[in-house]
Amino acid sequence: MISKFRDFIRISFVRDVGILQVSKFFSIFLTIVSSIILARLLHPELYGLYGLIFAFVGLVGIFIDWGGNYASLTLLAENYAKKNKEEIKNILVYFVKITLLGIGIVGVIILVFSPFLTEIIYGNSQIGDWARVVLMATFLGIFYTGVVIVLQVIRKISQLAFLEVFNKFVYVLLPISFVVIGWGLTGLVWAHFLSSFIFLILSLLIYRSLTREDNLLPNVRKIFSDFNKVRIKRYFKFGFLIAVDKNLGRLASFLPIIFLGIFTIPQDIAYFKIAFAYVTIPVMALNPISRLLAVQLPKSKNYGKQILKEHFFRTTIYSGIISILLAIPFVLLAPYLIEFFYGVDYIPSIKLVYYLAILNVLSGFGVGLGSFYRTINKMKTSIIVNIGQVIMMMLLILVLVEIYSPLMAIILALVISAAVFLFLQFFIVKNIIKEYEEN
Repeated sequence: MISKFRDFIRISFVRDVGILQVSKFFSIFLTIVSSIILARLLHPELYGLYGLIFAFVGLVGIFIDWGGNYASLTLLAENYAKKNKEEIKNILVYFVKITLLGIGIVGVIILVFSPFLTEIIYGNSQIGDWARVVLMATFLGIFYTGVVIVLQVIRKISQLAFLEVFNKFVYVLLPISFVVIGWGLTGLVWAHFLSSFIFLILSLLIYRSLTREDNLLPNVRKIFSDFNKVRIKRYFKFGFLIAVDKNLGRLASFLPIIFLGIFTIPQDIAYFKIAFAYVTIPVMALNPISRLLAVQLPKSKNYGKQILKEHFFRTTIYSGIISILLAIPFVLLAPYLIEFFYGVDYIPSIKLVYYLAILNVLSGFGVGLGSFYRTINKMKTSIIVNIGQVIMMMLLILVLVEIYSPLMAIILALVISAAVFLFLQFFIVKNIIKEYEEN
């Protein structure tokens, strides 16, 4: 057993997952600390408005994201393994170009009309003014995202882990500091902007260092000088399909807050945010597995269809079991931990945990589905399934809100639609693999 364990931990994928798990642990810790402090400082009403700001930014961000990062990660992993220097440069040019196009065409329009849009959705234009600042911060994050992709592809996992923990630390420290000073939500959103600016500069310096160490990577000047030489059409379809698929998943995660903002009061949004954040803590431990599968499954495909099948199902089973084992203690301790850390103001969040925990256990079993669809180029199938899930969730909300309170109706709609479509996805995957093996 000792010998097998030593062989197991020598596997590069396992070792990299371990490193990212450690960094994720620190990120989870910082997220929890941030959530507790901000919830106590802002109290339920302002904490609910804080949730609405970032839900709106996430919602409009869907229309700005055209798939540059998803396509780049998959294609860079493949071409870096082949040591194709020219294609690596072209993919990085595509990433910067398509991201800037999304910001320039859609992002600027949304930036102008944000107060008008939040007045229509929430009846509060001030949310749009705050959202403008967060949107500008998001625009500045393009180079940080690029550096994260490159570090992941070239498997500098230790450096990636350190960078992400430091990023989380800054994004936690500055907003809390500005709120403590007394600047409220205005200070909080400007702290996000300042954090993004800091990592814009830092990312450029890190990438410059990487290009000096690795001659396969083009420098920043080369990326911008070849803008007109690289046609985005070559990569756009692949990246855009991935973006549609991912953004449908993001839409499903933002819709509960959006509907709560329409149907109920900010305090209910705060209760939902606390409960959802609490049950998501154990699921965060699976994030490194999901990220590395985006690189690993394309490699597994090169080794053969059987290897791809084994890696996917083995990871699915292990991740699902881990999500169950992690969820149980969190659910049992919810009445004590939520009241102790968040205070009596957030006691209504406790009963929500019991329902939302089911949702996060289900997500544990689906950790590799996105990477699988991308690997075998079945993005249209994934998109159709995700559209179906979003439509079902919205219809369930509209029906259940007539029977239950808005808060309970939205939670039930989330859980039911997630369970139905998880089973449907595995039925589809089973048939895809069967067809894939026959061919």
